Amino acid sequence: MAAMRVSESDNPAFQHPQSVWTATGTEVPALPTLQRRVQTDAVIIGAGFTGLNAAWELSQRGVSCVVLEASDLGWGASGRNGGMAVLRYKKPWSTLSSSLGEEKARRLYKLIHEAVDTLEENVQTLQLECGFQRCGHITAATNAKATQTLQKDIEWLSSSVQDNSPRMLSADEMREHTGSSIYTGSYLDKRSAGVHPLDYSRQFGQALLAKGVEIYGGSAATSLTSEGDWIRVDTPGGSVQARKVLICNNAYPGTLEQSNALIRRVLPMTVAVIATAPLPDDLSPAILPNGELVTDMRNLVNYYRRTPDGGLLFGGRGSFTGTDSPKFFNLLHSQLGETFPQLRDIEIRHHWTGHIAMTLDHFPHMGALGNKVFYALGYGGRGVALSNLLGKHLARLALGEKNEMVTMSDDHFEPIPLRGLHLPIMQTAAFYYRFRDKFGI
Repeated sequence: MAAMRVSESDNPAFQHPQSVWTATGTEVPALPTLQRRVQTDAVIIGAGFTGLNAAWELSQRGVSCVVLEASDLGWGASGRNGGMAVLRYKKPWSTLSSSLGEEKARRLYKLIHEAVDTLEENVQTLQLECGFQRCGHITAATNAKATQTLQKDIEWLSSSVQDNSPRMLSADEMREHTGSSIYTGSYLDKRSAGVHPLDYSRQFGQALLAKGVEIYGGSAATSLTSEGDWIRVDTPGGSVQARKVLICNNAYPGTLEQSNALIRRVLPMTVAVIATAPLPDDLSPAILPNGELVTDMRNLVNYYRRTPDGGLLFGGRGSFTGTDSPKFFNLLHSQLGETFPQLRDIEIRHHWTGHIAMTLDHFPHMGALGNKVFYALGYGGRGVALSNLLGKHLARLALGEKNEMVTMSDDHFEPIPLRGLHLPIMQTAAFYYRFRDKFGI
């Protein structure tokens, strides 16, 4: 039976959020849906950054694979994020060195650079037009303690890995770089990169299709069944029989039992994002004039960047219940005004949400469930770079190579205590972190 193609208008599950990425992105043909039985070497569940990188790595090694996507290319976090490939982890370098030891910290340093390099290599090798640029990223401090932490990172990088590229920016320099006066200092790394995440997702998928990789949309994996040396993955319209299964759906587990077992090892969170109309000519030149990306060091983080249409994207925490509550979009608008008083009355043209998966140690993890099923998840808001890295290495793990991801292996993937009480716990934690942010603690 020929595969059907389902457009957004045919199926609400394919509808992308009304984001600035959707508004400025390039349309691509709809994916076919799986309507038959297929046999292959490996089946990948999820066509986000992780799954596409895994498919690309396998195909380059001559391993046949099928990618199953519940919705559409870029529908999940891969098409909703801020498009920031940052050369830092959530924890400061000085903290990683003291808690994990110098050797592991240096290995993590190499891995995060490999992550951004992998993204760039994909763009160049597959000739993806997705706005990729090494525009630089600023980690912004709003109090003296945070500024001191960043200075320690600069010192660690110089002494431990002989990296003198990142530099500190003073409060005055931050005003010049951002147009905001709220910062006490910052850390600038010009090697971090920005990308149009939805275009990257879509064009990456289309490039793999052109190279013979089978990718099916509207084809959620509903069950895994062991059949001797094989595993059968069922979807609503068909099935795939494979020797290996790679689970790459992160914070969007669907109904698959194995995905939901993994998601219980992370804390799901909702991120809310707003984007303005194009900034007026009298204000635009002073707001991020160098096109850099910014993430602050608050406990409840805000991040922002310029958008392809000349506006400003501004993101932060959303609802813990996963709903698109106006409360959180209004909060973001207020925070935008506090950061940029000159933009307090700017029109908010787009707003949307996405899901992320947080781990106890703030690292993503990859590993195996037995000898046939492999997984990667838990990016916690840093997946633009790291999902490219883990997707590539997950494919290698499935082929029998050693897991050398340091703290990102399954050895360190601790379960969430009191997981069933995560909603009241997270609500209490948010109140506590708001208090700390208010007083610069």
